[in-house]
Amino acid sequence: MPHASLSPRAAPPSSGLCRRALLGHGALLFLPLLLLCALPPLFMSNTLSAPWLQLPYWLSRSVDLPGLGLTLTGLLLISRRKLALSPPAMLALVAALLAVLGADFALKSGLKLLTQEPRPYLIWLHEQGLIPAMSHFYGADQGTRAEQVFAASQWLALPDWLARHWRHEVNYAFPSGHTIAAMSLAQFFGLLWLARAPRLAWLLPLWALAVALSRLLLGMHWPRDLLASALLGGLTALPAACWWLRRHPLVARAAQ
Repeated sequence: MPHASLSPRAAPPSSGLCRRALLGHGALLFLPLLLLCALPPLFMSNTLSAPWLQLPYWLSRSVDLPGLGLTLTGLLLISRRKLALSPPAMLALVAALLAVLGADFALKSGLKLLTQEPRPYLIWLHEQGLIPAMSHFYGADQGTRAEQVFAASQWLALPDWLARHWRHEVNYAFPSGHTIAAMSLAQFFGLLWLARAPRLAWLLPLWALAVALSRLLLGMHWPRDLLASALLGGLTALPAACWWLRRHPLVARAAQ
């Protein structure tokens, strides 16, 4: 009578995924952004000095430098513990993640130059007569644009943290680099966690959506920018996550 093999066998890459959980994860990411596209922009010029606006600011900082480094370190350490990763698996995870972020940066940079969409807060500053028309503003070099925005912020007596943020963000709006990064991380780690250790995976889309919303409140983007950025984030993150899951499948014991 033949005996079943006792040697480990690799489980299929998708064996740990619950389709309902994966669909729920995607719905939590994209449906609120679709709703935002049907609503008026959330940039509220009458709240620029409100203390609560610092919360969206710090959420935005979680995906730019140096905050992005802290976010990546935290997500990698949590993943190492949740997934019980060996050193080779951890190295492959870091490599895949760096490839995702590199692709995100290339997509964001190229599309900004192609679309050249003005940021909402810059249009508002022009409407207040504080900076030139958009064609003249973007025709100047980055240093000149930053000085014009900073002078306008000083005239409006904005908080120092907001004046510095606006001064730094004088490029084009579409797509949102912050949102691409947050959505990429939420989808990359979300797929891995759902496949192997789904507990608390729902926190990732909530954080990514909070980052996206913060970009609206700070006057950096239009709602359509955020939806497109979420889709672009999935375009880079999901293939990388699937590659990692195939390369490092779960190991199951054959029935005896």
